[in-house]
Amino acid sequence: MSEIVKLAVFGLFISSVSFANMGLTHLERLKSRYPYGLIGEDYGLLNEEDLAVNTCSASKLTPFSGDENMAYSYWQCFPLKDAKMECDSLGYDTAVKKETGYLVIDALNEKGLQSYLARDAMDIRDCKKYLQYWRQKTRGERYVCISGSYGGFSGFRNGHKETNWVFDKFRTRKGCESHRSECTLKEIVDTKHCLLPRG
Repeated sequence: MSEIVKLAVFGLFISSVSFANMGLTHLERLKSRYPYGLIGEDYGLLNEEDLAVNTCSASKLTPFSGDENMAYSYWQCFPLKDAKMECDSLGYDTAVKKETGYLVIDALNEKGLQSYLARDAMDIRDCKKYLQYWRQKTRGERYVCISGSYGGFSGFRNGHKETNWVFDKFRTRKGCESHRSECTLKEIVDTKHCLLPRG
């Protein structure tokens, strides 16, 4: 086959792939590259980098199935009216000589109550500062996306099946805010284990 014919065939192939991608919706484009990183709808909030960052520390990228993939952080998105963040005080800790507490996010979807808990207890003042970030990023927004790794099922609360998650970060149209995690690939020192965005 001559070089010109090979180039023409290759050009047609690239054009058809590009044209096929143009017909995909935002969600279809995300899920074509990252089929497992998002559970449900994203309301147009997430981008490929949001999903790529979560692949960097995962040993295996698999569909969500509970205990099998507890190390992989999944994104879930919610109407803001169904999500709230609060600081759950543990009281005064004599060992650290300050009030400590947990950062908690509860969000409701068709699968039940999704309860996100920060990895560790923290100074309650730091928790309240993070709560301010939540208020700033969610003010005037309709949706929020939350990333976390599976923590297990814990029965029912207020008539809803409750699933626990270890909280990593959240995103609105105003940006991403993380807790002991990264929001961008620039924050990751070694990206060789990441499934990077195309292009």
